[in-house]
Amino acid sequence: MAGPGKLRDAPRLDGLWSVTGHPAIVDAAAATRPDFIVLDTQHGVALSSLDASVFTVMAHYDVPGLVRVEAVDPVPIGRALDLGAAGVIVPQVDDVSEAELAVAATRYMPGGRRSFGMQTRRVGAFEGTPYVVIQIETGAALAEAEKIAAVDGVDCLYIGPADLGLSLRGSTAEVGAVYDARADDAEMGDAFERVIAACRAGGVAPGVHCLSGAAAAAAHQAGFTVTAVAVDINLIMDGLAAELSAARGFGPSGRTASRGESG
Repeated sequence: MAGPGKLRDAPRLDGLWSVTGHPAIVDAAAATRPDFIVLDTQHGVALSSLDASVFTVMAHYDVPGLVRVEAVDPVPIGRALDLGAAGVIVPQVDDVSEAELAVAATRYMPGGRRSFGMQTRRVGAFEGTPYVVIQIETGAALAEAEKIAAVDGVDCLYIGPADLGLSLRGSTAEVGAVYDARADDAEMGDAFERVIAACRAGGVAPGVHCLSGAAAAAAHQAGFTVTAVAVDINLIMDGLAAELSAARGFGPSGRTASRGESG
């Protein structure tokens, strides 16, 4: 079954980040068998527009579905799980108390704060313990990384490089650049290493948001075990741009057009 247990059992996870949440795109992506698919409701598809069918599609391919919720809030966290998500990714968590609140929102009362009300019969309400990913995106969270990793119920600390870079130095960061031998990004490199070490000490998975398979490979080599290797809308844009470039790069005779050549 495509559930939280499969995520916890895997020594390495590489998935897709979907901002569209479109069923056709999710279906096509799931057919390639990523280790997970994230539906991003913070910066992408609205949670209110999702229904249980998109998670049923993923389950058909045995691909766990995760939802990045908008905030540390029991309502969207519970809603995502009610729809059949295997777990949640919680952004903008700065300290232990917020991490504990995120975990509690995935657990039913009396031990947690989740309300009972499933929207699917594909998974039982008490079937498995949801996978909880806490994002490390601020200097405050980085300073508390060791304590957050030790929170009972947290499965993964997942770095958002763009926001973490903004918080630490006022500019975004990207994994590929951090691990580029030609780059000098010691500040972000040190931050990444701290999170990896905190995860190892806490017994949770270290994760980081990547924009390419090459960046994900570099991240794995550095010690991360969870990555998103691509964003769906970027794949569409980049793929189409490449095909258009190939199509428009040839003149009428079939030879490659030179710069400035037209018609």
